[in-house]
Amino acid sequence: MKTTISLLVLSFAFIASNSAIAAGGGGVVADPGAMQGKHFDPKGKAPSTFTVELQNGLRKTLPFEDKRDFEESKRGFIAAPAYKTIMADAGNVAWDMGSYEFLLQGKDFDSVHPSLQRQAILNMGYGLYEVVPGKIYQVRGFDLSNISFVKTNTGWIVFDPLTSKETARAALELVNEKLGKRPVVAVVYSHSHADHFGGVRGVVEEADVKSGKVKIIAPAGFMDHAVAENVYAGNAMTRRLYFQYGVLLPRSPFGHVDQSIGKNTAAGNLGLIEPTILINEPFEKMTVDGVEMEFQN
Repeated sequence: MKTTISLLVLSFAFIASNSAIAAGGGGVVADPGAMQGKHFDPKGKAPSTFTVELQNGLRKTLPFEDKRDFEESKRGFIAAPAYKTIMADAGNVAWDMGSYEFLLQGKDFDSVHPSLQRQAILNMGYGLYEVVPGKIYQVRGFDLSNISFVKTNTGWIVFDPLTSKETARAALELVNEKLGKRPVVAVVYSHSHADHFGGVRGVVEEADVKSGKVKIIAPAGFMDHAVAENVYAGNAMTRRLYFQYGVLLPRSPFGHVDQSIGKNTAAGNLGLIEPTILINEPFEKMTVDGVEMEFQN
């Protein structure tokens, strides 16, 4: 059986200025007062009347009555896992979707920009989804990015294996539990941001890659850019991440709410396995275990 899919492998000219994430994730700080709308800091204050007026004005200018995104985001849902927390191998909490449940109360938070709150609620999708019937699946809400699985003749091709080993491993376990256990035959890194490769060791063993049993496919120049951003500039990029997204703040209407493109980066074990196949041409076709892929570099 042969399946054909087209893929966009991002170019790298923009990485230094537009990276969404650097060398690792933040911590997980749940706030027990978030559900009651309490500020996590004793010195924290409620929004001023000026802020409330501004937020109300913004709500009137945006089409919040259009709920199509909420319906479409549920399309293809198969199942959510029984757990909300994923532990890191080191013993800390790597992921806690339950810490964001204050968002699902149907309240408007005057401490949060209305558009960010809407996006944060949309990003609460959690579990396994079918994208193309019988062919392509995603696990969402396990990390900043989504991890995708393409069914091949004998196994899975994994696209963008999240930030951490632990969340990627949990995603693969969920897919195998719900859809039947299959081996991973290939991994694709779409680009060199860490939330698109950091969890690779949770879905494949390096020995299987080195033996040729599992292919790892990436754009030309991937390793140069991954090392430049996440090693050479790792400290600076991680600090920028903390400031830009507030990932060390407690999960709260007054703290961390969302990163807009996803909930947050997982606080687990970030790793890397070097690609075995590089996409060098502007357009390149490749067939892996019955799946024909066309890459646009």
